[in-house]
Amino acid sequence: MTVSSQTNKVIYIGNGVAKEFAIPFSFLEQEHLKVRQKKDNIQTERTDWTVKNGNLVFADAPESGAEIAIVREVPLTQETDYRDNEILHAETLERGFDKLTMQIQQLAEKSARAVTVDIFDDTAADSLIPGIRKAVSDCQTAAGTSTAQAANAITQAGIAEEKARETAEAKAAILKAIGVNGLYVTTHVSGNCWYREWFSDAQKTQRVWLEQGGLSDFYTVTALTNQHYNINLLRPFSNTDYHVQLTVKNTIWCVPTWHKSSTVSTLVAEVRNYDNSKASFYFDWYACGC
Repeated sequence: MTVSSQTNKVIYIGNGVAKEFAIPFSFLEQEHLKVRQKKDNIQTERTDWTVKNGNLVFADAPESGAEIAIVREVPLTQETDYRDNEILHAETLERGFDKLTMQIQQLAEKSARAVTVDIFDDTAADSLIPGIRKAVSDCQTAAGTSTAQAANAITQAGIAEEKARETAEAKAAILKAIGVNGLYVTTHVSGNCWYREWFSDAQKTQRVWLEQGGLSDFYTVTALTNQHYNINLLRPFSNTDYHVQLTVKNTIWCVPTWHKSSTVSTLVAEVRNYDNSKASFYFDWYACGC
């Protein structure tokens, strides 16, 4: 015979009913066929089959969803002993060539599934798989960190949105109570920070609202830790029941929160660094209240 196809394996998906599967490649002996099944990432070898009319027939149909691999695996041997001056039958010679071709196809199929390096790369083959596994593990860790950060960011965004709503409601209530025409405003800018005060009297002794904000100095936070940072307010509030909005700039790995230890004159920010290395950042901050 001839070996006109380069195929030496075929994969089917079981449906729980079909028992008979075509073998689309030639083989010399039934013993050269191997059948493997994968179900739920567990691989097993099936031996409950026979060959009938060129098809592989199972005694029990493969489960629905099970992957079935029919593979030709020819022994890497040459068992024909040629002697001098002996008649050489064409069929014997062709069978030897067929087996050799099948062996080459078998090795080619395996090498096509192998991890290889560039011809100029001197990386040891036994270090490739551990390196790949480590890279996959690092990616999974980074993905987990990113997921945690994203979830935290969503939570913080919800908190910030709620704080903004509360701030707007509080400010609107105060303005409604005293009337817009009765307000006297003082505005001050100092470097990257500013404040604005509202008073109910022309002498500006009765403050009814204060808002302030700006950009902080640069800070550094170590990897995977929580740290506290103090921001000195330009003007003190009358009490600690003021609203704060914090945004970390210069890095995506840090998430800020307003710490309960804040005072009327000092805003204490707590920052969580989700990165595996230290990060440098600064705050864009805003606070308002009475």
